Amino acid sequence: MPVFVVQDDLFFAARVEAVARRLRIPVVPIALQSVDGIHFEPGSVVVVQVTLHPQRQLQLVERLRQKDPPPTVVAVAGHLETSLRRRARALGAVVASHSGMERTIARAISPSP
Repeated sequence: MPVFVVQDDLFFAARVEAVARRLRIPVVPIALQSVDGIHFEPGSVVVVQVTLHPQRQLQLVERLRQKDPPPTVVAVAGHLETSLRRRARALGAVVASHSGMERTIARAISPSP
């Protein structure tokens, strides 16, 4: 199953694509505007950088988590952005730092025991 990445920052999307290549999983870039029209399969993973436009990205996390079935949302933020990380977690996202993104994505795509 692919990992979806919201492509509102091309540098960040390229980093997610590099992570996906190392993990040997396909990555599907999606535009912010098209998220509402996408049906995600159970177990889907969507990676979102929440630092660029925090309020807009948190609203996106909330919309994604309300889908049926809801994808796993990996919200990536800096180590020091504790308030932003806390808000993303409260909305149901799995939170990752930029340096820990690969490990978090690997856990998110692994089937639950």
